[in-house]
Amino acid sequence: MKKTLKRLILGLVLLSVLGLLYYFLGKTPARLEVDFLDVGQGDATLIKTPDHHIILIDGGPDNTVLRRLGEDLPANARRLDLIISSHYHEDHATGLVAVAQRYKVGEVAYQADSPHAPTFDALLAAAKKQGSRLDPIAKATIVQFSPSCVIYLWPPLIFKAPTDPNNSLVAKLDCAGKKFLFSGDNSSKMEKLLLASGLDLRADVFKASHHGSNTANSGAFLEALRPSLVVISVGANNTFHQPSPLVLSRLKEMGIKFKRTDENQTVKIFSQ
Repeated sequence: MKKTLKRLILGLVLLSVLGLLYYFLGKTPARLEVDFLDVGQGDATLIKTPDHHIILIDGGPDNTVLRRLGEDLPANARRLDLIISSHYHEDHATGLVAVAQRYKVGEVAYQADSPHAPTFDALLAAAKKQGSRLDPIAKATIVQFSPSCVIYLWPPLIFKAPTDPNNSLVAKLDCAGKKFLFSGDNSSKMEKLLLASGLDLRADVFKASHHGSNTANSGAFLEALRPSLVVISVGANNTFHQPSPLVLSRLKEMGIKFKRTDENQTVKIFSQ
């Protein structure tokens, strides 16, 4: 009886030790993951940093983003550290309202001069009700998550951009050795201002502006970015006929690979 008890205790101790070894040594090494979510005709990108910060850029045209987040995050992960709203258009902002209502959000960043619009106002109201910090971006801003992981935010305001409903907060992620540029719906006019600014726009991955529209994504801009991959967030058979065949042809001529959420569904990018 004593031998059986000793064996049982020894077995439990061994299991505990193995469990600790698995936890501390056997876990998958932390890495950057950027997921361009398939939300139909709209934008939504989920970023998971190596140090476990969760960032959402835009939320798509409806509540599909909630399903995508449920697929992408553990069931008990009900917190986002940061939401970045590029601009007030419904195909970017609508899903963020439901996210702000159902997730604990640390901070919401948006353009300081954003015009009032029902959907965008609902987002800010929901975030404020949940106790999220509202951060209107009026100048070049750096969000530092760790020494090797940072997001740069550049509002159109600092470039003295002409008034345009497509003007969007530009975000550049530099993390774990990879660079991503998110330009919202900015047009070629904003692209020219960005090029003239002298900012380092180089990126490994570029989320195509305005769902691949030919009103943006100019050859000069792509040349400055030098991306190895362009991701086009777009809905299948959309009435806007996006992405533009001209832009797709331009990418092919420049030797830049591209993926589309209407064909590839959610596009996941990982660091090494």
